[in-house]
Amino acid sequence: MILSVHATFGAAVASLVPSHPVLGFVLGFTSHFVLDAIPHRDYDLISTETGPDKKLKLIDLIQKKFGLIRDIMVVSFDALIGLSLAFLFFFDPVHPWIFFIGAISSLIPDGLTFLYLLFKHKSLTSFFNFHVDRVHTKFILKLDQVTGVLFQFFTIGVLIVVIVLVRYFLFL
Repeated sequence: MILSVHATFGAAVASLVPSHPVLGFVLGFTSHFVLDAIPHRDYDLISTETGPDKKLKLIDLIQKKFGLIRDIMVVSFDALIGLSLAFLFFFDPVHPWIFFIGAISSLIPDGLTFLYLLFKHKSLTSFFNFHVDRVHTKFILKLDQVTGVLFQFFTIGVLIVVIVLVRYFLFL
């Protein structure tokens, strides 16, 4: 899923436990894996393209610097949208940081994955294998990028309605 979907849903699940920031962090972090298990279509990142042998084509950063800069801009804009949506829908003046804790913790897995793809550091190998090979869906929807992103927002809309209903019935 894209970052804005992860951040919004992370904030939504953390909002279920507003007075427990550690649990909110864990729920936000865990929500990332739940969403990635749902079949979806992400936008393409130029700097992490792979060949048929699944080897990263990051031959050198100088050649790919414009792709990397473009990807950083797209990912940053995506994360900003997610944080804005999380704030808009899940900000609680009584517990003002819980939405942020859930949103940020839900973004950490993709941040660690991106670091692994860039640097191939051994300390991230197990996490990368868990995230990409075990959790992330292998069923990629055959949609164009725009339709794929719209599908993700539809999915998150349904999930947020479920979260709001759970909050309503839990806190009556």
